[in-house]
Amino acid sequence: MAPNGTTNGKGTNNHEYVLGRDFLASCRLNLQHYLMVEDLGYHVHPSITIKPGMRVADVATGTGVWMIDLAPKYPDVSFHGFDIDLAQAPNPEWLSENAKLDVLDLLKPVPEEFVGQFDYVHVRLLMYVIREDPAPILSNLIKLLKPGGVLQWVDMDHPTHRFDKARPEYSTKYLELAGTWPSTLATEDNRMDPQWVGKLASYYKKQGLEVLADDHKYRDKYHLGYYCEAAFMAWEEFKSKMSDEHAAQYDEILKKARYEMEQAKRGISINMEIRVVVGRKPL
Repeated sequence: MAPNGTTNGKGTNNHEYVLGRDFLASCRLNLQHYLMVEDLGYHVHPSITIKPGMRVADVATGTGVWMIDLAPKYPDVSFHGFDIDLAQAPNPEWLSENAKLDVLDLLKPVPEEFVGQFDYVHVRLLMYVIREDPAPILSNLIKLLKPGGVLQWVDMDHPTHRFDKARPEYSTKYLELAGTWPSTLATEDNRMDPQWVGKLASYYKKQGLEVLADDHKYRDKYHLGYYCEAAFMAWEEFKSKMSDEHAAQYDEILKKARYEMEQAKRGISINMEIRVVVGRKPL
């Protein structure tokens, strides 16, 4: 959601965005998208009905893949993708005629041209963007909505993470360390251990939204091997934002975790709950 900063000699704190924006990061985002759609069974939550003439905002669009999937299926609906950095988004010439992209910084006031313009706002995967309190960003998302409009927020709930095994004898010692070690740097950057996702529905209520759904589920075992690959890609991105000292330490952990994966024939994985919260803005 924000451009990269510079290292502070400790970890990720001076980076506005702790993940990457190169082609490998884009591949990770697209893999995560399709795995999430498979696990959830939808792009659009069942409580939401898309109708002709609606205006849909895809905020923190990243590679634009959610919007790109849907736009051709709903030619009578307008799709608008937003991100602070469109480096990972496709060339506008390759978008459907009913889709477009714009720069939007969720940490700044919403430009007047976008206030109250959308029937449906979709946002996803801000767990490593928000430092502590989602309320300011949520307030801006609500400003995008028309009265009666709906907000769908999909994220990963980090405190629910666990490590699954295909067989009980498989070791996950270093996989667990790979998944938890960055959060030991939380004294300098609490984005590495986000605690707010599970409370998102309460934030909706505080800002006057009617909560239509607050769903959460662990990933099915059928895709865990692929999900763990995406996790390793994200961990490599974390490493690239660390100081040299911490990056070297983390690299050794990741090497041992990959060896564990090989020894278990890819039968171990990190897993955490996907949370989907849908709310309606009052009329």
